Amino acid sequence: MNMFCTLLSVFVTIVHVASFSLLTDENGHNITDIGRVDEQNVEIFKQLLNQETLIRMALVRNVHILMKDMITVKEGLAAAEKKIVENQASADREIAELKREVKILKRENSLLKNESYVHKQHLANMDENITQIMQHNQDVQIKNEAERKMFEKNISDTISDIKIEVRYMSVTLLDLKSQTRDIESRIPDSIEEKSMTIFRAVNSSLNDINTKLLSTDNKLAAAVSKLEKSQAETALSFSDDVNATIESLKAEFKQSQFEQLKLSAAVTSLEMFRMNVTTCGQPKKVAFTVGVMSSNTGWNSGALIFPSVISNVGGGYNPSTGIFTAPTDGNYIFFLTVVEYQKQYSKVDIVMNGVSKVRTMGHSDASYQTGVNMVFLQLQQGDAVWARRYSGTGYYSNSVPITTFSGFLL
Repeated sequence: MNMFCTLLSVFVTIVHVASFSLLTDENGHNITDIGRVDEQNVEIFKQLLNQETLIRMALVRNVHILMKDMITVKEGLAAAEKKIVENQASADREIAELKREVKILKRENSLLKNESYVHKQHLANMDENITQIMQHNQDVQIKNEAERKMFEKNISDTISDIKIEVRYMSVTLLDLKSQTRDIESRIPDSIEEKSMTIFRAVNSSLNDINTKLLSTDNKLAAAVSKLEKSQAETALSFSDDVNATIESLKAEFKQSQFEQLKLSAAVTSLEMFRMNVTTCGQPKKVAFTVGVMSSNTGWNSGALIFPSVISNVGGGYNPSTGIFTAPTDGNYIFFLTVVEYQKQYSKVDIVMNGVSKVRTMGHSDASYQTGVNMVFLQLQQGDAVWARRYSGTGYYSNSVPITTFSGFLL
């Protein structure tokens, strides 16, 4: 602000000087009297007027430049004052923050003084305790020294007794050594004799076992042969009896249509019974192939039911539920083929007792992708196997089944 005032006074002085003329007074009147100037001085007077005009123009130009500089200085001073105000506000905030921190530090210092006082009290207590411990330690050392001397005396007496016992033991050990030498000289002969006895006993036992095994094998083979022969004779005899009964029934029931129907039913039952008897002891045959004969775009959960039964040997597959139930124990092979419907990305599992074993996949890269898979399962009688949806919607098939499910007993 002081600088601005100084510049203002300089500006006023320059303006005043610029308005002053060497050829006129302060009122602006010409101080020369042209009437009294002779012709020789007219030329000089003109030159002076021209110089004065040039000087005035230069002064005006300099005044304008000074005015611009003053405006720039004024703006700079305003910015400086604003910055000074901001710095002052910032300094005030920092001072307030420092005061707050000083208060906090004073508070912490007070707390530290209190803690220091407490620690000093603790240290004083610890010094007192250490003094007591050192005194107790000295007492214990004195007591231990006395006990050590007593222990050394007792040890010395005990060592003397031990030395006496060691002398007796040395004599005893010498006797044991002589006895051990005698035993060692007799051990090899005794071991060899016992080994030969055990070896002979083992050989005898093995020979007896082999003889018994051969006898048992012969008896078992004879019993199996006799059982097979008896079973064949029984089946043949029973078959002959059944045939004779069938012929007798045919002769007796030829009189009426009703009787013929009864005869037919009885003959069928007897023939099935005869087949069961004839095949008794033979492995039971189980196999099935089923399929669907039309596409389905709405199947989206549960078991995949194959209503078209192509074959169902053993009757294990139920076309109403789509579930195969094992009629007998054994090893089974299952094969599943599912064609997905128009990029549905179908996934179907082969399930055993509710647990998924393998999965088919028809990818969605193109329509009607085929997913196939096969599984080998060990089933107990009554175990259930079926096809179950995992993902996708619908499947594709035709009047000749394309989506199929098969299985058989090995």
